[in-house]
Amino acid sequence: SLKQIYGTFNIAMLRMVPSLQGYAEPLTDAMVEFFMMTQENFTQDVQPHYVYSPREMTRWVRGIAEALRAVESLPVEGLVRIWAHEALRLFQDRLIHDDERKWTNDNIDLTAKKHFPSCDHDDALKRPILYSNWLCKDYSPVDQEELREYVKARLKVFYEEELDVPLVLFDEVLEHVLRIDRIFKQPQGHLLLIGVSGAGKTTLSRFVAWMNGLQVYQIKVHNKYTMEDFDEDLRTVLRRSGCKVRLY
Repeated sequence: SLKQIYGTFNIAMLRMVPSLQGYAEPLTDAMVEFFMMTQENFTQDVQPHYVYSPREMTRWVRGIAEALRAVESLPVEGLVRIWAHEALRLFQDRLIHDDERKWTNDNIDLTAKKHFPSCDHDDALKRPILYSNWLCKDYSPVDQEELREYVKARLKVFYEEELDVPLVLFDEVLEHVLRIDRIFKQPQGHLLLIGVSGAGKTTLSRFVAWMNGLQVYQIKVHNKYTMEDFDEDLRTVLRRSGCKVRLY
């Protein structure tokens, strides 16, 4: 069962932080319960891309492990906050409607309160929940205002070096760049950004790629673009990344 499989993973993972070893069972129960609720509530009948498999659970464990790898000691509030952050990224980011995102937010809080009754829930679940390794070398929680100042300074350099398209740093932009950055750093990471034209999808992606030292290859689609053209574009990317050892 999922509890047996991911319980084994969590026991091994929490050995990295001895103070948290006793929380393997509630962590596993919370993960499995929320996963099953989401899988039942958001099906392909609602949206074709609402597909949830045990791979989400594996990504969840991997995301928590990445944040725990750099710490020697952590209170249970820190564990719950990491758990909630990865849940939001894995399950909420693909949702379309505000009421669906609210359902996810509310049920993350309810599940955490059920399985971690002794922790300070106000501290552990305070929004926004932001994690990054931009302000320090490790993947750790970051303060929104400190992040805003850092991104503002890096954007100024980005405008000068790459693309002169100023961005207004409202809260959602900060959250979006961290979402993109998190995916870019994952093995075989991939994402699909959907939105109206001019919303900043390309600019944000280029900025995060620049922050990570990645090169961007953009397909030039036109009304006569064919599968043969796509094959040629794919060959170009593979030759550049494979033969010249470039990161895309």
